[in-house]
Amino acid sequence: MRVAAIGDNCLDVYVEQDLLTVGGNALNVAVNWARAGLDSQYFGAVGDDDAADAVRNGAKDVGLDPASIVGLEGRTGVTLIRLVESNREFLHEEFGVGVDWRPGDDVLDSVEGVDWVHHAGVSRDARLTSRLAERGHRFSVDLSTYHDFDRLDGVEIAFASIDGEADNPAHDLAARICDAGAAVAVIMRGEHGSLVRAGHETTTTKAQPIKPVDTCGAGDSFIAAYVKSHLQGNAPQLSLVQATASATATCLHIGGFPQPTLSVPEWLKAAYYQFAASSPA
Repeated sequence: MRVAAIGDNCLDVYVEQDLLTVGGNALNVAVNWARAGLDSQYFGAVGDDDAADAVRNGAKDVGLDPASIVGLEGRTGVTLIRLVESNREFLHEEFGVGVDWRPGDDVLDSVEGVDWVHHAGVSRDARLTSRLAERGHRFSVDLSTYHDFDRLDGVEIAFASIDGEADNPAHDLAARICDAGAAVAVIMRGEHGSLVRAGHETTTTKAQPIKPVDTCGAGDSFIAAYVKSHLQGNAPQLSLVQATASATATCLHIGGFPQPTLSVPEWLKAAYYQFAASSPA
């Protein structure tokens, strides 16, 4: 299967551990697909700073083509994380040039003929979903925790995350997503499990009980596994089970996917650690 992810990337900086990994929602999905044996492509943007090389090298190391990552004037996305006994706190999130990057026709031309396209991240390109629909793509979007959407016409699967133990908000959100035009809504609820709604049918599954090391990227690996299972023609229940297993595995290591961790370089500390120092311990 040929798949492509379009959207954000970043460096994840673990302040307490003095460790650096490559991540970002869309990049994590593309990496998980590549690790699962799919013909995976990633399209995104980095800045003209030192962080850009780290992102490109991280993509290349897992078999993705770094030439599909465009360089723009400005900063690459960086997220500072305080991780203490699996409790994660975002000290600073800088989305960088990916916020204003709008994939051109060259990107959409490059994904012609692929089996699936996934769009994730913080891009201000509000028309990307409609452009994908106009070209007849099968595709998914990651709404993440951003639930202020209008129309989702043409979206085959819309993923979203929601906090809390109560069932009703997750079911209500799934209904809103389907009413907005998405064929399928998948709601990720962390330790409280997940659900999928297609039409008026809803399927749920429980999370696997574990002691997580780091939950960073768990939702992205969930998305990658769910889409792969969906493309294989599996029923929603099996797709949820396989996606949950993938997300669980991601929670057992630092970073959004298995990769060599690096010490945080001095240039990054100089540029960003004022945000860590100004945050309460």
